[in-house]
Amino acid sequence: MKGKPIILIVDNEEESLELFCKILKEEDYTVLTAGNGKKALELVETEKPNLVIMNLNTSDMSEIKTLRRIKNIDENIEVLIITDYGTMKAARAAMELGAYDYVTKPFDNDYIMALIKNVFSSVPGELLQLELK
Repeated sequence: MKGKPIILIVDNEEESLELFCKILKEEDYTVLTAGNGKKALELVETEKPNLVIMNLNTSDMSEIKTLRRIKNIDENIEVLIITDYGTMKAARAAMELGAYDYVTKPFDNDYIMALIKNVFSSVPGELLQLELK
C-alpha cells in the first residue's frame, strides 16, 4: 500500500469518533470522520479510504443500505462494522454484503487494532505485486 492507509470512522456519537481518532492517529493512520451515512458516502467517493469503520447506529440511513452503497462505490474498500445492538440477522446481512467483520460493543481496543492491522496485511497477491513494481 502506498502512503499511509486512510481510515474513515462513521459514528453518530462524538465521543466514539474522538476515541477512534486518537487511537488510530497514534498508529500513524490518516483518519477521516463522518457523523452519518450521507457524509460517509461523500467521503468514500472523494477521499477513497482503504477502510471504513462504521457504527451501525447512524441515524440518517440504514446501516445495511450504507454498507451496500459503500461497496457499490468501491468493492475493494474494507468495512468493519461495530454496533451496540448486534443481531445475528444484521451480522449475516453485513457479512453477505462484504463486511470485513462485525463486532459488538463493548470491545477490546487491542482486538480492534489487531483487526485493522489484519485488514492492511491481507493485501491480495496481485495488488502487492503491482505495488512492488
